[in-house]
Amino acid sequence: MTEQEALAFLAAAGRFGELGLARTERLLDNLGHPEAGLRFYHVAGTNGKGSVTAALAAMLQGTGRRAGRYTSPHLEREHERIALDGREIAPAELVAAAGRVQDACRGMADLPTEFELWTGVALCAFQAAGTTDVAWETGLGGRYDATNVVRPAATVISSIGLDHMDRLGDTLAKIAWEKAGILKAGVPAVVGDLPAEALHVIEAVAGDVRAPIWRLGREVQVLDVAVAAEGTTFRYGDPLGADIAVRFGLIGRHQAKNAALALAALRRVAGARETDAMLAALTGVTWPGRFEIVRREPPLVLDGAHNPEGAQALAATWRDVYPGRRPVVLFGCLADRDPRSVTACLQDAALGWHTVAPPSPRALAAEESAKAVGGTPHPDADHALDAALADAEARQAPLLCFGSLYLIGQLRGLLRRRGLLR
Repeated sequence: MTEQEALAFLAAAGRFGELGLARTERLLDNLGHPEAGLRFYHVAGTNGKGSVTAALAAMLQGTGRRAGRYTSPHLEREHERIALDGREIAPAELVAAAGRVQDACRGMADLPTEFELWTGVALCAFQAAGTTDVAWETGLGGRYDATNVVRPAATVISSIGLDHMDRLGDTLAKIAWEKAGILKAGVPAVVGDLPAEALHVIEAVAGDVRAPIWRLGREVQVLDVAVAAEGTTFRYGDPLGADIAVRFGLIGRHQAKNAALALAALRRVAGARETDAMLAALTGVTWPGRFEIVRREPPLVLDGAHNPEGAQALAATWRDVYPGRRPVVLFGCLADRDPRSVTACLQDAALGWHTVAPPSPRALAAEESAKAVGGTPHPDADHALDAALADAEARQAPLLCFGSLYLIGQLRGLLRRRGLLR
């Protein structure tokens, strides 16, 4: 099997199947349970789960563990989904793991979906690399997500919002119930600053399964947050007696909360003895496409905010980092989004809008986005980026590109080819 054959095998599977864990469990049976012996930190949430997972992986590595990270979707390369000790999985490692998974699928009447296959590949890669601890992000929801076949050391639910309602339900309570499916008996849980309707469900499920819970704003405290282009600083407290000054490499008040959730989860398992190493690791965390400052002056920022809650966090971060500076905006989203609700919080701040369809069969047409924001549609990302850069230069203004992560990944490639991103 070559690298391209491995990627083609993974991509050929369907995106969705019948809800349930049976296919993944059968796959792991056939693989000989590569998850056995690994310590997982399982992360779910509407927004922020990728940043929490990145922070956990950095701290696990910083405290001397053999750390793995599993996230989705990727921005530019499929390999980004799996990291081993801080590095992207190598082609040879991907081929070896995919080959094992392909062999394990032979004879299965109900073949795994694409994400279920990737989950198997990640576990095989972690086993082969001698990984001990894994920052483990759900793909969608939690209860029936393929990642929910492991027994974790700790769980995190970062946030609950109205997203993926076609799969998870049309209320905060229904979505919270799906994400609460990652909670396990006796496994400590850390949950974010959730709406009351969602928190009530999480607390009820935690009580039912007897999962001890720490809640942001109660047991876990985040105080004195300061946001700058260099990162975010805050004070952290928890029931272990901590009163800690933290510097996090990611930018935004919401990122202070994400860092606190990750720190709390790891301290609940490891205790306080390795806190200094955890804090040192947090300072260097990077996560592409999350208020990613590509150019300092004039500012050029990429952000994968693709729902109203994410966009609100983006708008707040923009005000913190660039107070009084109005950007030209390049935006694109998928067809399952309401572009008006996603962009509403930035309407007053934007000097002008450019829109484009993300590179996905589920993309919303640029013309539809343009109607929602009063902007100019473009036929493709290359033209859209050129026009937005020119518009920002003419106005002597910053450029903010946000929306679908598919679009952000495409723009990163275009910016790299223009020499604006390394």
